[in-house]
Amino acid sequence: MVGGQNLRAARPAERAGADPAPGGGPLRKSLAVLEALAEAPRPLTLSELSRRVGQPKSTLHRQMRILTELGLVIRMESKSYQLGTYLFHLASTSGPARLHSLGHRVTPYLIELFQLTRKIVSLGLLSGTRIQHVGTLYGQEHIPLATALRRPFPAHASAAGMLLLAKNPNVPADLGEGRTRREAARADALRRDLERIRRTGLSYAPSQHIPGLVELAAPVSLGRDGPVAALVVGDTVRNRDLRSAGRVLLDTVGAIEESLARAP
Repeated sequence: MVGGQNLRAARPAERAGADPAPGGGPLRKSLAVLEALAEAPRPLTLSELSRRVGQPKSTLHRQMRILTELGLVIRMESKSYQLGTYLFHLASTSGPARLHSLGHRVTPYLIELFQLTRKIVSLGLLSGTRIQHVGTLYGQEHIPLATALRRPFPAHASAAGMLLLAKNPNVPADLGEGRTRREAARADALRRDLERIRRTGLSYAPSQHIPGLVELAAPVSLGRDGPVAALVVGDTVRNRDLRSAGRVLLDTVGAIEESLARAP
């Protein structure tokens, strides 16, 4: 059985709570919020957003609820906000200039990788300092682990997220910084891990967010103007042969990048 999420995001037009915006006023305010989040080097609190976009917090509160429901914005556990991945999905799967969507081009390679490995296969995308998995394929025995991948979680808690943090030049400089001695030690270990990933080009580690999951991830560039994603092979921690999938993982990365480079 092959299951998982489709690379094409759901259309937001008919979502509950998305009220019409006569005259474009609310729409302009929402666009200002999205632009502020896109330009920010880290997630922003409601107060910070209020100052940046010149809107009162009372107005922003309902607006952020709607944007979060639509997947345009992600609300973090710290009650701060960052840009979601929906706009990437929209850009990569629509537009008259694109005869073949990103999903149509990448999906056959994900299916082939799944058939060769019989493990969890997905694309990981970075949204601020969190990772979102899309296009996930998995077998019956991996349903619980694959289901847990559906919601964004801190990037530093997974091999795929660490890979993308290492490859992203815009990662906040204070990522993982801590005030206590223990927090400082963790920050130093995080920086060493990122440097190792930059040297090797691969990331392999048990998930700190999903118990029982181990991941092997390699970077893949999604077209000339696209972001760098993590192509991921995942399995249960009791299976120790995951790194043996490294060769086929890298071959799939090369095939995807070659295909997307030929895209009009």
